[in-house]
Amino acid sequence: MGRRPALALLDILRGEGVDRVFGNPGTTELPFLAALAETADAPAYVLGIHEGAVVSMADGYARATRRPAFVSLHIAAGLANGLIGLLNARRSRTPLVVMAGQQDRRHLQQDPMLSGDLVALARPAVKAALDVQHAHDLPLAVRRAFALAVRPPAGPVFLSVPMGLLAEDTDVEVPPRTPTPRAGPAAGLDRAAVLLGRAARPVIVAGDGVGRDDAVRALVRVAETCGAPVHHQPMADCLDFPTTHPLYAGMLPPRHEAVREALAPYDTVLIAGAHAFTPHHYTPGPALPPGITVVQLDPDPDEIGRNFTADLGLVGALAPSLDRLADQLRDHVPAHRAKAGVLRAAERHTAERDRTEAAARAAYSPAPLAPWAAAHAVADGPPPGAAVVEEAITVGLLLRRLVRLDRPGSYTHTVGGGLGWGIGAAVGRALAEPGRPVVAVLGDGCALFGLQGLWSAARSNTLSNCVGGPGSLGRGRSPAFMDGRSLERIPPWASPERP
Repeated sequence: MGRRPALALLDILRGEGVDRVFGNPGTTELPFLAALAETADAPAYVLGIHEGAVVSMADGYARATRRPAFVSLHIAAGLANGLIGLLNARRSRTPLVVMAGQQDRRHLQQDPMLSGDLVALARPAVKAALDVQHAHDLPLAVRRAFALAVRPPAGPVFLSVPMGLLAEDTDVEVPPRTPTPRAGPAAGLDRAAVLLGRAARPVIVAGDGVGRDDAVRALVRVAETCGAPVHHQPMADCLDFPTTHPLYAGMLPPRHEAVREALAPYDTVLIAGAHAFTPHHYTPGPALPPGITVVQLDPDPDEIGRNFTADLGLVGALAPSLDRLADQLRDHVPAHRAKAGVLRAAERHTAERDRTEAAARAAYSPAPLAPWAAAHAVADGPPPGAAVVEEAITVGLLLRRLVRLDRPGSYTHTVGGGLGWGIGAAVGRALAEPGRPVVAVLGDGCALFGLQGLWSAARSNTLSNCVGGPGSLGRGRSPAFMDGRSLERIPPWASPERP
């Protein structure tokens, strides 16, 4: 049985698990808004007063729910305002389906106000951009967009939909949803177990794929089974390994020279779900030290060998692959050797953490508060189970060294680099997890660029457990809005790389 285009779109959204639409509407979205208003079980509309906040809210919501979020933007200007959020989502591999209303096709050739080449505008910032010109193509295009958004590497997919198309008095067929097949473990894990089992000094780099794909527990099993220290990938977006674990060795700095130095003591590295050590500042030379054996595991085949040579490249879902690898490692690593590795790492890492803690406590003073002390106060404040949304940039480097988190999803960042993401992302996460405290830690520019998100926080009643809300840090503290330039005042002894 056919449905009007706008109602067919709502049918597909419900079938894809969409329970909220994030948007800032205009004239070209009127048919879609009318359908939402007329449909009793339509998704709720989360209103934003700027498209940057709208896309950031959807980003935070998608990450928390682990399913694609749906965004509605208004024509060329609204899409342009949302581009920074789309760039962030693409970098962070957040699955979004983004629809922008185009001007009515009946006068599009006359260059009407607000019209533009939406697909050309969106294409550099998204995984794919689709131009829907006929009502009968809309259901298939929307289904395709949701499938593309979650396929590795996940990311935002854009749809341009003319205003008149959604208002057409015609029926279209809604194709049934094809369930996404569950990916299995990688082939070749037995060989990986041999390489890691032979290693005298193994190390693991936990990439953001681990956090995104709910594979933290499985990676902990692998690390404990072979007694290997674990680093977060540079500028990690997720909690990919518990920072409270004795094997946790901290985040690798975002420079090839520093990564090479950190991994030099080891003879074998397992790189799981990491995006190719994307650097921030240029330093000469490769990221990996010479002679190290590299085992790389990723769900995206394009990541294997992308920026460095892997001795063994494995493609498969991270959680089942790591679980199977942990089982196979038991045959290659004696239990006493793994235990000794854990004890050695625990002694070394405990000493490093104690030095960092002492440096931070020594930095407390009357206002203005030193960056180390500010980061320590924020790290010490959240109640158990809180989610930290961090867009503090420079001071965030200090915060990462001080937070003690072990629950997956308890730390969120964007490596995309487009400022203004944090407030909206915190609102989206609070909407997805209404019973969980959400703490947003922001730099000055990040707060200024995303202030419009506070309106949505107040409107949606998330302010009490989100940015700036009473009790959001626990123990009577107030939220910290970090100065993004304050790293310039950090003395050498308290640099982000050494306490």
